[in-house]
Amino acid sequence: MTIVVALKVGDGLVLGADSASTLFTADQYHNSYFNTEKLIHIRSLPVGALTFGLGSLKNRSVSSLANELRARLSGTDPAWHVDPRNFNVEDVANAFKRYFYDELYEPLHGGNDNATVMGFLIGGYSSDKDSAEIWRLTLTGHGADLAQVVQPEVIWDCVWEGAREPIQRVLFGYSSQIEQKLIEAGVTLEDARTLLTSMEPLINGAMPIQDAVDLVHYFIDVTCGYVRFQPGYSIVAKPVDLAAITKHNGFKWVARKHYYPSELNT
Repeated sequence: MTIVVALKVGDGLVLGADSASTLFTADQYHNSYFNTEKLIHIRSLPVGALTFGLGSLKNRSVSSLANELRARLSGTDPAWHVDPRNFNVEDVANAFKRYFYDELYEPLHGGNDNATVMGFLIGGYSSDKDSAEIWRLTLTGHGADLAQVVQPEVIWDCVWEGAREPIQRVLFGYSSQIEQKLIEAGVTLEDARTLLTSMEPLINGAMPIQDAVDLVHYFIDVTCGYVRFQPGYSIVAKPVDLAAITKHNGFKWVARKHYYPSELNT
């Protein structure tokens, strides 16, 4: 399990992720690790990605494989090269599909009903847009689904994957179970949804980008605390990786874990 969050406001896009991963061998729980990299920067583009679900292919982590894709996008092969002066976020999302699904996932898991889902949230600024957008790529044993989940025209939106319940409660003020409970109590589906969508959300699209960063960190922090008290494996945990993407400043790391001291790489 995991928690990854993409929050769009007027001034930009914030991406955040926890660091937990759970390893199973032969369908048996083996261990939980707490240094997984789930937030990916796509070369020099104002684009980033979050990964969720299956965390490795061919014994390599998604973050390691993403370095291979990054090299292709910045290389000279016209089949892969993305011109930072003239590109769409959809171009990058399609490159993720071609690389992660067509080359890696499908040969291993194609046709498998029990294949673990692998997913990505890919977001940023197309070169001709003044507002960010977000795409979701989902890989299963039966194909790859790519869809734009937040359009540039939308003022604000929040997309998250993994342990969904804590953020649902904080952001909208009610549990995801409430709709079904209302229907069971005799409320029509239409009335239940009208009632629930009338709740005032926590986000305002006018919030500064720093406040959006703080909110994403809070969402992940709350999720880590919530999951801590649930029975079962450690499936969501700190540290938190964060990045902000804006039109003119591009992709900027806000918080990022390293496996080496910075003084060794100055």
